[in-house]
Amino acid sequence: MAVAKADTTADRPIQSIVALVNDEPITGYEVEQRVALAMLGAPEMQQKLQARLKSPKMNDEFKAFAIKRLQANPPKSEAEQQSRVKQLQGEFVANIRRQIEKDFVPTARKQALDELIDERLKLQEAKKLSVVAADDEVERILAGMAERNKMNTAQFAEHLSKMGANITVMRERIRASLSWTDVIRRKFGHQISVANRDVDKMVASVQGQDDVELRIHRVLLNLPPTPDQKRLAQRLSDAENLRGRFTGCKGMEQMARGVPGARFDNLGDRRPSSLPEPTRSLLLAAHDDELLPATIGENGVELWAVCGRKVVKAADAQRETAQNELRQKEFEIMSKKYLKDLRTDAHIEYR
Repeated sequence: MAVAKADTTADRPIQSIVALVNDEPITGYEVEQRVALAMLGAPEMQQKLQARLKSPKMNDEFKAFAIKRLQANPPKSEAEQQSRVKQLQGEFVANIRRQIEKDFVPTARKQALDELIDERLKLQEAKKLSVVAADDEVERILAGMAERNKMNTAQFAEHLSKMGANITVMRERIRASLSWTDVIRRKFGHQISVANRDVDKMVASVQGQDDVELRIHRVLLNLPPTPDQKRLAQRLSDAENLRGRFTGCKGMEQMARGVPGARFDNLGDRRPSSLPEPTRSLLLAAHDDELLPATIGENGVELWAVCGRKVVKAADAQRETAQNELRQKEFEIMSKKYLKDLRTDAHIEYR
């Protein structure tokens, strides 16, 4: 669907409509409130401010600023001068902050409008499915945010107001986020699944969290200490022939007996941390009863197979954490894709 070109200039009246999302308006006031909220938590802006204040030229700039102000209205005593200098330091920092904010605003305004468009789409979809978050859910999340800042909700609202933001903006953002979570669960929850091998791989990759044992078989095709290319190529060819005949771990020992110089090893149950890379990662990613492609090891060409796996009971909590993280990643992938589809199908008109 055709979308009109955006025009988000800063000189537009703040109460005007700046965009329509499926005929639902977004006003300039809403955009500016989102910009104000973004200013409170913009790390890049804080970094620029700190870098500017630590500049070698900063002392000279402040001296010039202070001298000009003090000469225009000379203090009558040393105590008054000290008080005025402290006041001027605050004004000087505030001026620098305003300069940095002025540079930051155009990008923040565009991001704010994009965020509001996404939220309109999310809530429109939530209304269709009757899963819009209730007020008490929103207030519970907001109370938790206030508590983490050692305030109650009223104090938190006053704190935001003093910093130029409105707590209503926070409520709107929370409601959209909660509602959208229920939308994705309702539409795609049955599609979100996590394979055990992915959980194994994630847990084993974290130091100290190696909580799975793999049942491993291996066929080793021996090579001389310094094989020539012809001999190596022959062994790799033998390995590929064996792979073609592989029907499962039960027949692996018998399969190896048909190749001269091949040795079958039942390595039993092994922790992944006891295996070298990249074999470790390949085995963790493999299905049960799967034979990996041939690799060249220290003693010859190797064929590794995963013949089963079991979980070490003591680490169930780590597995649950890993599973939840992987589910969340799947959830986020579904969420981004569906929101992109909604944007494509929506009628978005910029004014």
